[in-house]
Amino acid sequence: MFSVGHLGTKELAGMMLSELLIGIFVFSPSFGLTSAMETYCSTAYTASRDKKLVGFYFQRGLIAAVAHLFVVAPILWHAESLLLAIGQGPRVAELSGMYMRSQIFGVLGWSIFEACKRYLQSQGIMRAGALVLLVVIPIHMFISYLLVYSPTYGIGFTGAAISTVISEWLMVAGITIYILKSRAMETWGGWDYRALRGMSSFYWLAIPAVIMMWAEWVVFELISVGSSYFGSTELVASAIMINAQIQVMHMNNGIGSGASPRIGNLIGAGKPRLAHITSCVAVATSSFVGIMCTLFLAVLGEWWVSIYSTDPEVFPTVRKIITISYIFTTFNGLNSVLGGIMRGLGRQKPSAIINMVGYHLCGVPLGVYLAFGLKMQVPGLWWGVCVGVLLVFITHTVYIYMLVDWKDEVKLCLARLQQSHANIEDNQDQE
Repeated sequence: MFSVGHLGTKELAGMMLSELLIGIFVFSPSFGLTSAMETYCSTAYTASRDKKLVGFYFQRGLIAAVAHLFVVAPILWHAESLLLAIGQGPRVAELSGMYMRSQIFGVLGWSIFEACKRYLQSQGIMRAGALVLLVVIPIHMFISYLLVYSPTYGIGFTGAAISTVISEWLMVAGITIYILKSRAMETWGGWDYRALRGMSSFYWLAIPAVIMMWAEWVVFELISVGSSYFGSTELVASAIMINAQIQVMHMNNGIGSGASPRIGNLIGAGKPRLAHITSCVAVATSSFVGIMCTLFLAVLGEWWVSIYSTDPEVFPTVRKIITISYIFTTFNGLNSVLGGIMRGLGRQKPSAIINMVGYHLCGVPLGVYLAFGLKMQVPGLWWGVCVGVLLVFITHTVYIYMLVDWKDEVKLCLARLQQSHANIEDNQDQE
């Protein structure tokens, strides 16, 4: 995205709009589908005698994530027409449509990578994803320069799309090699067609997790779409700040994704007190990250904007938004971590309800009213969503630390695994 920013305002708007739409239709559902593995795989690893169950649940997560892509591929392919239908400008719609068509193959690689990463994390192997990214990111930067700006090979906006696809499949190659060389192979029992049966229990946890993630991602898209009605400059300004929030959210998703399987492992091992302590450490870490990121935006906000765009008209709008983002940054990050804790507990359904009510029944309608009803324009959208973020944070915190009985979670975990194992054995007996 950094490489596209200096190609032009419309190219940057097209790229950011594409990333937001892909987040809604691909990343958030895939993240949610594979997050059910955090509940099943992590508890199976410590609570079950048969460690091959971890590999079995991994197969289910992989199947669910890949199957979902067949559903959304037509949406990505026809994205340009859909964007034009909702009133996007022709040039931005054209660029977004081209980028999303190219990503149909790339997001398949990303989904496989996410499933593999969670398979490893459920076994306490936390560093695999980071090590792979540590290798791939410099390669991605080089390929991006080569295909976007290089006098010999540069092809502009199209090059940015191609470099992303290449990098996503390099991630798959890297994490596959890591799995083959690690102790994770001890939990792999080979491909089992029984994974296709009894998927309903997996989806029972996965679908609420999809709603959890979808509710968060759609908020950013609604801010983007709402901003576009005030002009392309406002759209770019919002998109730059949204990208900053997404980077913070990714960092906190990493904390949440680390805490979730760890909590699941400890619950499965019958150690609720340690699981509770883990959740507190995750929240404290997220708070520190949020405060540091807020300070970064306060001190270096204008420099951050200049990385994406040097258009002088963008800066005044960003200045109106950046103050609001100081509140947004910390609490939105905390929501990502609290969601990870809920996934570790297997409480995806109440978390999905909290997100939907906080973001879409309170935050978004308030933002629309402030922006269009009270004529606050783009800052109004951000203030409304900020209120939704605070409501989600408060409700999650009360639920986790006042309503959840951590000792009872051990019993619920064992009951869930026994039910799933019984379904597998029933399928085997029927054969």
